[in-house]
Amino acid sequence: FDLDVLVVLSNDEDFHKLYEHFRKKGAKIEDVYIYINNMPVQFLPSYISPLFNGAIEKANIVEFEGIRSKFVSIEYLVVLLLTSFRLKDKIRIQSLLDKANKDLLLDIIQRFDNAQHQLYEKYKEVLEGT
Repeated sequence: FDLDVLVVLSNDEDFHKLYEHFRKKGAKIEDVYIYINNMPVQFLPSYISPLFNGAIEKANIVEFEGIRSKFVSIEYLVVLLLTSFRLKDKIRIQSLLDKANKDLLLDIIQRFDNAQHQLYEKYKEVLEGT
């Protein structure tokens, strides 16, 4: 339905430059989405969260038709979905858990969780629902 892209940016000014670049190219911009070939794309800057930086640093490099791209691992994707935790995110998490390395997933949750352990509590909630 849409595409979320984590981008390495240092600050809000750089983030606004990204949107301005696409605006100058004539891209449709609606709310947080930049439409690229009719696909709504949301860019998520790395400076928002240490989790975003970690996901980018540990991303897998995949080559397709000669183009190298980075994709976050299943474990990081699950933790990113735990942060937003909408109904559709919970459903996606449940579908990904069988493919995830549970030890690595718990390690990522522990590294990026807050003092109230919100990520871990959300993770437990998803496990109870499966």
